[in-house]
Amino acid sequence: MQYWKTHQKDIILTHLNLINDKKLNFVIWQQKNEQRYTYHGSFKVISRATCQIKIDESELDLFDNEIPFFCHISELDIIFKKDHYNRMGQFLEFSLPSDIQIYERRKNKRYHYLYQDHKNITYHSEHNDPKTQLPIFVQSSVLVDISTTGAGMVVGEEAIKQLNIGQNLLLDNLTDQKLPEPFKVKIKYIENYKFREIGLFKVGIIFNDQLDSISYKSISSIVEIKQRKTSGLSSELYCGLNHEAQVRAINSIEVKNKTLANNIKDNIEYLDRLRYMTTQMKVGFLKTINHDLLSVALRLSSKELIYDLFSELTENIQHEFLEKLQSEKPASAVCKAQDEIIKIMRVKEKNGEIVLDPTAFTTYV
Repeated sequence: MQYWKTHQKDIILTHLNLINDKKLNFVIWQQKNEQRYTYHGSFKVISRATCQIKIDESELDLFDNEIPFFCHISELDIIFKKDHYNRMGQFLEFSLPSDIQIYERRKNKRYHYLYQDHKNITYHSEHNDPKTQLPIFVQSSVLVDISTTGAGMVVGEEAIKQLNIGQNLLLDNLTDQKLPEPFKVKIKYIENYKFREIGLFKVGIIFNDQLDSISYKSISSIVEIKQRKTSGLSSELYCGLNHEAQVRAINSIEVKNKTLANNIKDNIEYLDRLRYMTTQMKVGFLKTINHDLLSVALRLSSKELIYDLFSELTENIQHEFLEKLQSEKPASAVCKAQDEIIKIMRVKEKNGEIVLDPTAFTTYV
C-alpha cells in the first residue's frame, strides 16, 4: 500500500475529526523489542490543543507508558504515531499529531498550484441556450491541482450554483494554454475549500478517457512542465523544499519560537512572488543581488521558486548558487536574510524595476 504523509495541521485535524464523527474504533499498537502488542480504542476529544483516546479496559495491563504508540484507523486508511503523551487510567492524552499518513487512492500523481498563483481554468456548459445557441454559462475559475486524468479548481458561491456532481462540462483553457478544442470533463466532487474558507468551494473534475491525441498532448505538456519545476534544479544537490517539507520545518521552528515561525512563513510567501517576474527581470534581479545573502534567504523556499529563478541561466551559475544553498543555517539567520531580500524587493517594486504580479503570465495558444 502506498501512503502519503502530511504535516499540515488543518488536514490532520479534519481527518481526525472525521474519525470522531464516524465514531470509529481502531487498533493501537506498541512495539517492544520484536513483539507487537495491540489494543483497541476510540477518540473522545479532538482539538488543536488536545486529543484524547480511550483504550479498552480489558487490555490495559499490557500497555507501557514509557514507549510510543501507533494508531491505525483501517476504515479510512490513516496511520499516526505519538512519542509523547500522558496516560490517565484508560485515557491517553496528547497534542495534535505532528503528521499522519494517509493511503493514496489516486493512480496518477497530482501537482499543486498555490491559490494565489491565479492559474486559470475556463469551461462552459455542455448544452446551449435554445434561443441564442450559445453555452448556458461560461466560467473561469482558479486551478489548484492537475494530473493527466483530472484537475481541481476553486469556485465562488455564485459559480457553484451552476455546478453539480456528475455534471459534464466542456474545457476551453488550462493554466497558460488555450486548448486546441474544448473537450468533455465530468465533475467528480464538490467540497468546501481549505476547511475554514467561507464562500469558496473546491471542485474536482475528471477528464474524458477518450481524449484525442492533440488534447492529451496538451494536458501532458502542462503536467510535465509542472513536474520539472517541482522536481527542482538538481536531483543530487539540495535545491529547496516541497510544500510538506516546508510545513514540517516551520512546525519545528514553531515549537521553540512561534513568532519567528510566523515571520518565516510570511516571508516565504512573499519571496515566492519572485516567480512572477519576467525572464528579463529575473536576470536583472540576480545580477544586482548578493547571492550569498539570497542563498540564506531561500534556504526554506520551494524547489519551484529556485527552479523558476535559475533555470534559464547557465549551468555554471545554477551550480554556483546551489553550492551556496547547501549550508544549513539557523532559523534566525534565515529570517534575517529574508527580511533583507524583501526590503530590496520592495524598493525595486516601488521603482518599477520588477513586477510581482501572478496574473501577468504568458498565454500560449
